[in-house]
Amino acid sequence: MTKIILIDDRKEFCLAFGSMLNRMGYPCTPTHSLKDGLRKLQAQQTDIVFMDVHLPEGNALAHLDKITKSPGTPDVVVITANGDSDSASTAIHSGAWDYLVKPINFATLEQVVTRCLKHRDAKRTLLQQSAIDRGPIIGSSPKMEQALNRLCVVARSQGNVLLSGETGTGKELFAKAIHDNSTRADKPFIVVDCTNLPTTLTESILFGHEKGAFTDAKDASEGLFKQADGGTIFLDEVGDLDLSIQKSFLRVLQEHSFRPLKSVREIKSNFRLIAATNCDLRRMVEEGRFRRDLYYRLRTNTIELPPLRQRPEDIEPLARHFNEVLSAEQSIAPKRFAREFVQQLEHYTWPGNVRDLINAINHAITNSFDSNTLHPHHLPREIRAHYAMKLVKEQGNVASALNTDIAIPECVLRGDEFPSMKQVRKTIIEQMEAEYLYELLQRCKQDITLACETSGLSRARLYELLQKHGFSLKS
Repeated sequence: MTKIILIDDRKEFCLAFGSMLNRMGYPCTPTHSLKDGLRKLQAQQTDIVFMDVHLPEGNALAHLDKITKSPGTPDVVVITANGDSDSASTAIHSGAWDYLVKPINFATLEQVVTRCLKHRDAKRTLLQQSAIDRGPIIGSSPKMEQALNRLCVVARSQGNVLLSGETGTGKELFAKAIHDNSTRADKPFIVVDCTNLPTTLTESILFGHEKGAFTDAKDASEGLFKQADGGTIFLDEVGDLDLSIQKSFLRVLQEHSFRPLKSVREIKSNFRLIAATNCDLRRMVEEGRFRRDLYYRLRTNTIELPPLRQRPEDIEPLARHFNEVLSAEQSIAPKRFAREFVQQLEHYTWPGNVRDLINAINHAITNSFDSNTLHPHHLPREIRAHYAMKLVKEQGNVASALNTDIAIPECVLRGDEFPSMKQVRKTIIEQMEAEYLYELLQRCKQDITLACETSGLSRARLYELLQKHGFSLKS
C-alpha cells in the first residue's frame, strides 16, 4: 500500500489536502512539525513526502537529505507559496522530485502523485532486474546505495554522464563501472586527464592530426575520440578544459564527428561521453569560465559521489579491503585491526577521501613493522592529533575545570585570611594546567610533536610547562 506523509503546520490545509488524497485512494498521514514528520518517517516505509518549505522550525529544505534517506527512500514533493519561485528552484536543485504551488487543485495533485508513483515503480523494477557489477566499488551506506542506484539506471542509457564529487571519491571507478555495465562493455574505455592536457596539443590529442600538421608530426595520429569509437571516453576534471577547446568540443558532442588537424575530411566516432569534475561547474558558468551550452550537454545524466565523511559506515570495510590489497603487495599477511584503530579511522574527516584512507592504511602497515595488529600509534600524526583533540574537547579535564559548578580548592581557603581573587585564580589555573598536561601526555602517548599539534603550544612553551609541573617525557 502506498504510504504518504504530509508535513505542514496549518491544520486546515492538512485536512483539505488529506481529503483530496483520500478521494484518490491514497491514505495520508498529516504532521504539523518537522520534528513529528521525521519521527514518523523513521517509524515506517514511506513512498512520498509532501512538505511545506516554511515550517515553525525553519526552512525545511535544510532537512531534505535526511528525509530522502529515511526508510523507503521517499520522493519529496515540496509545497511552495504562490510566486515563491526561488524556493521551487532551490528545492529541485536540492533533490526534491517535484514541487506544487499553492493553491493546489485536485487535478494537479492527482497528476503529480500518479507520475511520482509510476516513476518509483519503474525504478524499482529496473533495480530488481539489473545485477550491477560493482567492480572495485566498496560501500553499502545509504549515500553510496543512492549513487549505485543511479549508476544502475544510467548504465542502461546512452546519454552523456556527469560525475561530480570531491577529489578521491572514486569518480573514475564509477565511470568504469558505468562502461562495464553498459552495452559498450566489450569496446574501448579511454581515459583523458584534462588537467594534464597541454594547451597547444589538446586538439591533436583529442581529434588526431595528419602528417606534417605541426613541426613534430612526422606521422598521422588517431585522436582519442576516434580510439573510443563504439566505446566510452572518460574526461576526468572536465572543468580544467581551456575555453578555446570547449567550443570545438561542443560540436563533437553534437555531431559525433570531427576533423583531425590539417585533414580535409570529417571522421565519425560512435562514442559515449562520461565527464567528471570536482568543481562547481554551475558557478564556473556564471563566472564565464565554462560554456553554458557545454555544461547542459554534459549533464544529461548526473551522479553525485558522496565524500567519505558522509558515509562513515563504509570506512571500516574500505580499510579492511585496502589492508588486504596493500599487504599482498608487500607479500605479508593482512594485519588485524585493534578496536581503537577503527575508532580513530571512523572519527577522522578524510579531506582526501578514499585516496587519503589508502595512504593512511599504507602508512600504518609500514609503520607496524613485525606487529600483527594495527594500533592507533601506527597511524599518521594528523589522524592521531585529530582524535586526541576530539577526546580532550569532549572528555578532558579542561572541560571539568571550566565547569560552573567548580568549587574553590580547599588549599587556598586554609588559614585566617580569606584569599584574594588573584590567589584563587592562580591556584585554579595551575591545577588546570597540571590536569591538562597529564591528560595531554596520556592521549598523545608522550609524543611531543603530537602534543604540540593537539594543544596548539610551541615546543618551547610545552617543555616549560612540563618542567614547571614536574612532568617528564620517556626517552
